[in-house]
Amino acid sequence: MSPRKRISPESAQVQPTPDPNDPKDVLKSVSPKSRLARIPSPARFFLVVFGSLILSSVLFTSIAGFTQGDLGLVSKHLEEWWEVGGLIAWRGVEVALAWLLGFDGRDVASFLYLTHLPTYTLLSYFYNVRPTSVLASYAITILSTVIPFALLRRPASVHDLSHAPSGTVANRAILQDRPTTIYTTLAATSIFSVILYASYASWLPAKLVVHFESMPDISAAHAGPAGLPALFLTLIPAGIAARDFLFVSSTGHSEGTTEEVDQSASREGEYLVTAVYRKTWGQLSTKTRILASRTILLATGVLVNTAVQVAGTIRGVSIEGASTWGAVWAVSTVAVGATFGWIEAVDGV
Repeated sequence: MSPRKRISPESAQVQPTPDPNDPKDVLKSVSPKSRLARIPSPARFFLVVFGSLILSSVLFTSIAGFTQGDLGLVSKHLEEWWEVGGLIAWRGVEVALAWLLGFDGRDVASFLYLTHLPTYTLLSYFYNVRPTSVLASYAITILSTVIPFALLRRPASVHDLSHAPSGTVANRAILQDRPTTIYTTLAATSIFSVILYASYASWLPAKLVVHFESMPDISAAHAGPAGLPALFLTLIPAGIAARDFLFVSSTGHSEGTTEEVDQSASREGEYLVTAVYRKTWGQLSTKTRILASRTILLATGVLVNTAVQVAGTIRGVSIEGASTWGAVWAVSTVAVGATFGWIEAVDGV
């Protein structure tokens, strides 16, 4: 009988103990390796991008006979290959950027809804395109991207509160409070409505006449105070999307157990640009940085996507006109983000 081998304490491997206060360790301890984790990350990336493009193409082709009578009358006829390729490439960049930034299905739905809202609002209000055609195209634009994301990426903890472990989501009571949800949604909706209404009542109609040559009707811009209630109601979904993309993601972020570092102290041998960064952006809390970065990203996406889509697909629209229309919505987005930042600055949030 062979002697039993003794294991010394020095040779035994010590497994690190999970930190119950660290959200990442909590998620690892309760989440077994899923099928998604077995798919390599680069493979999931290409599946999302090409799956979205293929699904979008198939769905738009399937409804071409339904929307051709409306959209065909206002669409720009693209003769060069680079024009078509440019629009497809921009769509691919949009999807790829959302994946690389870590968005889940709900993030993508809110982001795409807001970045494409100016384009479809323009078609509905000023080009007399049937609501059914607008809604069908709008739904395909969003769903063709949301479906691949929902299949290939798990929802974030802030979007799955019922299954999120304790410690992974901050301010659960605020996120689940119905009055707070209503108030923040109405605040975002009001900002979109007021800025758009003020633009209609002042300088925007002149820009529409000059830079949108084939626009058949601008009566919506001259509706006056009587049109404000209808404008507010139609922008409630925008308020919901803005709240979900900006307020929920930043308010629900859990700080974990990161050690506080004094960012104001000077450091020897530090570059000037590093010092400026540390004393400005570095001074902000993680939640504030998330809110600010998402606000900047969303406002930029609204402006750029509107300029590309409107000038690239609608007949008779100049790039200046498309950018001006997108700038109105981008300014509204920044104002909404600033309002949410003011709300989050309250003690206890």
